[in-house]
Amino acid sequence: MPIRPSIRTYLISLNMLLLGVLFPLFSALFLRDMVHLRDVQLERNIQAIRQNLTTRSRSLIRSTALSAKEAIAGFDFTFLQNLLDEVIHDDPEIQACLVINLEQTIIAHNDRSLVGSPLPASEQGKMAALMAALPPTQPEVPAEVQFLWPTAEDETGPSKILQTLTPLYSGNALWGLIRCDYSLATIDAQLAQARAEWSGQLRQMKIYFLFLLIGFLCVGLAIAVLLTGSFVRATQALHAGVQQVASGELDHEIRLPGGIICQEFVGLVNSFNTMTERLRLSHQQLDDYSKSLEAKVDERTGALHEAQALMIQQAHEAGLAEMAVGVLHNIGNAITPAQVGVMSLGQALATNPLRTRLTPSLHPLRQYLADGRELTSAAKSHLATIIDHLPSAINEVFDATIKELEEISDKHHHIETIIKLQMRYAHLLDTPRQIDLNHLAQDAINLLADTIDKRQITLTVKLGEPPPVKADESKLLQVMINLIKNGYEAMDGCERRELTIETGVDQGAALPVFFAVSDTGCGFSAADKDRLFAFGYSSKERGSGFGLHSSANYLIANHGTLEAESAGHNLGAKFTVHLPTEQGTKA
Repeated sequence: MPIRPSIRTYLISLNMLLLGVLFPLFSALFLRDMVHLRDVQLERNIQAIRQNLTTRSRSLIRSTALSAKEAIAGFDFTFLQNLLDEVIHDDPEIQACLVINLEQTIIAHNDRSLVGSPLPASEQGKMAALMAALPPTQPEVPAEVQFLWPTAEDETGPSKILQTLTPLYSGNALWGLIRCDYSLATIDAQLAQARAEWSGQLRQMKIYFLFLLIGFLCVGLAIAVLLTGSFVRATQALHAGVQQVASGELDHEIRLPGGIICQEFVGLVNSFNTMTERLRLSHQQLDDYSKSLEAKVDERTGALHEAQALMIQQAHEAGLAEMAVGVLHNIGNAITPAQVGVMSLGQALATNPLRTRLTPSLHPLRQYLADGRELTSAAKSHLATIIDHLPSAINEVFDATIKELEEISDKHHHIETIIKLQMRYAHLLDTPRQIDLNHLAQDAINLLADTIDKRQITLTVKLGEPPPVKADESKLLQVMINLIKNGYEAMDGCERRELTIETGVDQGAALPVFFAVSDTGCGFSAADKDRLFAFGYSSKERGSGFGLHSSANYLIANHGTLEAESAGHNLGAKFTVHLPTEQGTKA
């Protein structure tokens, strides 16, 4: 039996589960909102830092561009170079400052070694695209300063650069660009410091919530143990009382312990005690009644046993009587043809020409012999004819007489066989014995053979090789006769009358030995099948409804079964007796 936790464990676990789930859930929601708020604030700080840088760089490059425009107009490139050196010196975050013309040649650079050289190939495409997008002539409104922030690919390098660009016009025509490269290392350091500070604050907050959760769990456990104690004690008292009452102690009364007890427990205990009191009174009344009932049961049981024995005896006697009636009917069927044959034989002998006409026919021969006269040729011919026909006529009479006597002898032998069978099975004791099923089936057929012939029924017998069975031979014969009789009576009024009797072995069945009777009679429906073996039910107008009922009961009592099959009304039926082998019966 599996180990189940107590109710105290259930309640404490439930409280701890609620605390262990709800508080971390609320904490996680709070931390998520805090993280979101801090991220928004951090993003604002980043935007502010970037905005400050862009404002500062825009002002510087615009002022530098005005001075560079004047230097370009006067072809004073030395002044332009010095201007760039001064810009680099004044702002340490500017890593590079250069001026390029439309051919992307470096006109001025803080690194003087690069002056006069073209831009690196990696930058030419980007600069060409920017200059192509600029207006070719100087607009009335100064062109916007372009900011090229580092992309994801640029951020993989050792340093991040913000490029600030503005166009240079000479004589209202686009001449080139001035570009200042700002290092973002300082901004990144500020952002990294802000993120580190926020991560530290978040870690401290998580540790705070963790200790708070542990404290809540400890307090919740103490409160759960305290509050569930009285509930558990009441439940245990109720459980112990129920077990004692279930074991038969109906006098036991449940009493709740002191302390805080729910009103529902009080009502439940009062109801349970009232129920046990009523059960105790009912049990006492039943005990008194059972004592008086035992005598009535014994009396009725004895009467039922007597009635059952009487019914069994009556069933056996009814079967014997029915078999005796069949025997007498078969004897009558055999005696009637024999009696008719005797009468026909006597009448034939009385009117036979040998008796009535032989003497007159021989009178002329006797007269010729007495007179001693010589016979004429006509007389000789007449006498020769008489002599020729006389032996054949005598043989014919004797053959007919012998044939009729043989038929009478066969009928007499059949009557003796039926009487012997009746005497044999009438004197058998009601004790199981080893039985040859084929021999028993043949005896049942012999007892009913004349009735089957008289009804003009086509009989087909298929006897297999069943092993011996152990049963009461007389009663099993009654079962066979009853099934055969039901089969040919079910075909009364049918044009097709075919009766098939089979014996054999079904190797795959639990009861392998079988005896089956199939007919082409009225059959039965699926609804009638459930009532076929019920006492008093019969599909025949003059049926008693006892034959199939008693046959089924006998077979069940002897470890056999009786099954009925039919495709429907007027489609015939098949009744099959299944029996165990003699070895199976012993087992």
